[in-house]
Amino acid sequence: MEKPKAKLLPFQGSKEEETPSDYQIVPGFRVRIIPVLGTIPAIFGQVMASYVVTQLAQLDFQTEPIVNLDLDHYRVLHHRLLEHEELIYGSAKQVLVDAEEVMYIVKELWRGRSARDQNMKDTGRKMWRSVNELMLVRWDKSKSAGVSNLILLKFSEADAHESTTLDQIKDEEPEFHAMVSRVLKRA
Repeated sequence: MEKPKAKLLPFQGSKEEETPSDYQIVPGFRVRIIPVLGTIPAIFGQVMASYVVTQLAQLDFQTEPIVNLDLDHYRVLHHRLLEHEELIYGSAKQVLVDAEEVMYIVKELWRGRSARDQNMKDTGRKMWRSVNELMLVRWDKSKSAGVSNLILLKFSEADAHESTTLDQIKDEEPEFHAMVSRVLKRA
């Protein structure tokens, strides 16, 4: 609870015996916070109304990504990408992205979550997510590691992805293949 900077003024009521606490909504309620109380529900109301309107109009509503990492987190992902490229392909020369482009890929394209975990129902519930278990890998191994060819996966998913081909994914998981292709076209 906020500590008041000044004491409340003495109550100047009628001559009858009254106490200011009789008029308080909650104990210690300060009158100066009343203007704040009106705007907060209004903002939530506007957000809910815009969500309902977009759902009724059947528009694809892209919320702001929840994950807000600092540049050091994106540098870690970039460094992991370079190490992975050297390990798998022998050289990191085909990595065509820097830390700022990694930020775009992670935040805007993959929304801070694995490409295999893009379920919009869980948006907002996984705020503990971090880059500890994520890495960028090539979608198409025959192309260089650029913005339009990198997907964000967990370590175990990345290993499984490296052991399959794009044609196998297209045959076995057509919905996943279509979703990834659609996201990478936005890049």
